[in-house]
Amino acid sequence: MPWTPGRRRAQRALEAPYEDVPGHLLQPLWDWITGGFLGISGYHADRLREIAIDLRMPLSAGSYSDQTRVYLNRCNDEPDFMLDVVEAMLERYGWDDGRALALNDLLRAANSAYTVKGSRDGLELRVAAGVKELVQEAVDAAGGSAGDHLADAWNEAYGRNHDAVKSYSESIKAVEAALAPHVSPQNPKQTLGTMIRDVAAKPSKWEFEIADGHVSNVETMLNMMRTLWDGQTSRHGGVTPTRPESIEAARAAVHLGATLVQWGVSGTFRVR
Repeated sequence: MPWTPGRRRAQRALEAPYEDVPGHLLQPLWDWITGGFLGISGYHADRLREIAIDLRMPLSAGSYSDQTRVYLNRCNDEPDFMLDVVEAMLERYGWDDGRALALNDLLRAANSAYTVKGSRDGLELRVAAGVKELVQEAVDAAGGSAGDHLADAWNEAYGRNHDAVKSYSESIKAVEAALAPHVSPQNPKQTLGTMIRDVAAKPSKWEFEIADGHVSNVETMLNMMRTLWDGQTSRHGGVTPTRPESIEAARAAVHLGATLVQWGVSGTFRVR
């Protein structure tokens, strides 16, 4: 088939993000790493040691070339280790005179599945435009404990080294903190489960902004609360063995939790 204008752009549009370090990213990413070890007057011996300690990697005394070769050999043997080095440098040095921004541009151009966190202290999975912003709006609106839990839930769900069980748990805690002022605030031991019980026992006590005809549609809120609560399979004991939440379930829980948090702090769901 002859070459046609626009073919390259069309192919890139259908290209799946790379969750590892593809060949076209190896050298540019290595250049970014070594750029963090080099300074105007020579290499930062302290940085070489600091990152090696953080990664629990033996690093003997020697020249810059000798020590960087240790890193390079490890990266060649374990390509994912290069991402560990990148994360360790972000955790330690953050913005680092704009290097974090340069890394973000590099990852985007290479169609990496990862992007630099907004806090610039690690990597997270890249998501569709606007998705993270919606969760961030809920975090900002909630503030306090609810916002902190929701931010932790996002980081555990979309961070490179994710923890699905912790993420799901943090989503529930965020909702509990956001709804606490509206549902049985006098109960210091309330959980999302007790909130569901209390709302279900007397739904007329609360109202939901989106009405079903002339009746406040509290059942919509209640069903979403139940979905989040019942979906935490690792919490429930019983005859059948428990199982940890999948990362897909955790990510769904983050977005469901963000919606419930937003509805709670904005007054969409409230005491009548």
